[in-house]
Amino acid sequence: MWTRFNKAKTKRLKAKIGDNANKESTNEDKQQSEKKKEDIWTYYENATWSDNFKGLKTTIQKVVVSDKAPGIDDNGNQITTSAVGVKFQIENTTVGKFTTYPDQAVLVTSTGEQIDMPDMFVSDHIGGEIDKGVIKEGNVIWYLKRGNAEKIEWIKLKWSAHVGGEDEFDGESKENEIELKLK
Repeated sequence: MWTRFNKAKTKRLKAKIGDNANKESTNEDKQQSEKKKEDIWTYYENATWSDNFKGLKTTIQKVVVSDKAPGIDDNGNQITTSAVGVKFQIENTTVGKFTTYPDQAVLVTSTGEQIDMPDMFVSDHIGGEIDKGVIKEGNVIWYLKRGNAEKIEWIKLKWSAHVGGEDEFDGESKENEIELKLK
C-alpha cells in the first residue's frame, strides 16, 4: 500500500544528443517531482527494530504516518483519515514452527492513543503459523481515532510469539513490547 520505489536504481541511462537533451531531462525531473508531491506518507526509515527469538527473526523495517491516508467510513464512503503503518519481516530460520501475530499488535502513540487492533482489511496477513524456512513480509496499518499522526514522536507495539504451531501452547512464549522513536 505504501511501498515506494527507488527511482535512482531503476532509472534507465540514455545518450542525449542535441536540443532534446535538456527538454527530456527537464520533463523527467518534473514528473519525478510531481510523483513525490503525491506521496501522502511521512517515512521514518530509522525507526527500526530486530529480534531473534529461538530462530524466529522479526524485523521492523520502517514506520510511516499520514493524516491523509485513504479509508472508508461506516457507510462505505471513501474518506481521508490518520494512520500509522509498520513494515514487518518475519523469518523462521529453524526446522520447527512458530506462531506470532504482529498483524494483531496493540499500538500506543505519544499522542495518547491506544489502538487494540490494526485494520485487518488493509493490512497484510503476516501472522499465524510460520513454518520452517518461511519468510513473511508486509505492512500493518492502524487507523487513529483522534488524528494527529504527523505529531507522533514515538510509538509502542505489543504482540506475542510462541514456539510451535497455532494449536500448540506448550512451547516457550515471548511478549514483544517495543518502543520506536520517530522524531
